[in-house]
Amino acid sequence: MKITRIIRTLSIYFVVFGVGIGAVAFINRTFFSQPMLSAVAPPIDTLHAKTSPSIQKETMVYGFLPYWNLKSAIIRKELTHVGYFSLTLNSDGSLRTRDGNEIEQGYSKFQGDLFNTMVQQARDQQQQIEIVITMMDADEISALLSNQQSKQRAISTIKSLAQTQPISGINIDIEYAGTVTDKLQESYLSFITELTETLKKRDPEFQVTIDVFADSARRYRIWDIEKIGKIVDGIIVMAYDFHRSSSTVSGPVSPLFGSESQKWDTDIMQNLKVFLEKVPSEKIILGIPFYGYEWQTTSDNPTSPTFPDSGGIATYKRVQALIRDEGVKEQWEKDAMTPYITYKEDGKQKIIFYENTQSLAYKMDLVRQADLGGIAIWALGYEGDAPELWEVIERKVE
Repeated sequence: MKITRIIRTLSIYFVVFGVGIGAVAFINRTFFSQPMLSAVAPPIDTLHAKTSPSIQKETMVYGFLPYWNLKSAIIRKELTHVGYFSLTLNSDGSLRTRDGNEIEQGYSKFQGDLFNTMVQQARDQQQQIEIVITMMDADEISALLSNQQSKQRAISTIKSLAQTQPISGINIDIEYAGTVTDKLQESYLSFITELTETLKKRDPEFQVTIDVFADSARRYRIWDIEKIGKIVDGIIVMAYDFHRSSSTVSGPVSPLFGSESQKWDTDIMQNLKVFLEKVPSEKIILGIPFYGYEWQTTSDNPTSPTFPDSGGIATYKRVQALIRDEGVKEQWEKDAMTPYITYKEDGKQKIIFYENTQSLAYKMDLVRQADLGGIAIWALGYEGDAPELWEVIERKVE
């Protein structure tokens, strides 16, 4: 089976690159229930050769560009796709143009000069431009999907964007965190199916991707992953926010391992295994964070209890400034395979988990070894003007 071959290769690969024996044993216990593979591995060039042709031809480097970063973000040449985030649907399927008495900011920026400048730059670099369509409110999502007229209006709204804007694809980011029923799941599937068919009838090359929670292949969510995988062009697995600003304990935002040792509830590898059983690997796009979270904590232990309401986003740019200007020492969480820092500010203990070049390189190698379709970065602009993350990406997709 393909999944067995992929995980065997990953097991060997991570031994070669010095991942802890516990992490490799976790792969074997989870997927094989047999003794751990030998640490004697073939040359790493041989492993790369097995997957490099598809990487060279097909690797997607998708960058989400939120409207609030339009001015500061750099559209790097390493990107293959730029997804403008975002335009929001109302529950009746119309496009949201106002937020109360104010113009909705995603819509407002979409109409402005900064958006046009981004489009021109992406065109000049021969990159694909997409629009991200969002819904985040559970009640509004339920209202849309439960009403056939609203779904038809939403499809017409999106079709109009495809016809009138210089875009090559649509990304659907409907994040439903409410109670899921079979009816709601079926309604989402029928919506995505009809939307995809409508858009591809006009242009067979038009791309439709969706965003899903990292645990969506193994938990009962609004997305029927196996069926949707046969319809859309790609599934972006949001492999981040495993810990978030509201977490009661600090921890990694995007851990590769660690759930088996019960450091945290789940991790990327545990979830990816199930995706690979349900969806062709080339349709899976791994979400990559260019940010972390920081908390006030009770101690400098990396998994300390956090103070209520103390959590907040920490961009890569901010973390690098702390390391450079304040002399904060970078540390490494070996199971998560991500960095963190601890420091004090105004007498308060702080911890930040984030991503750096090393953790990004491991994730890019996972994409290579598992033959995934590529990566999706949240979000452009959070890295500042630092080139080192992009240098890793460029090197790993060659």
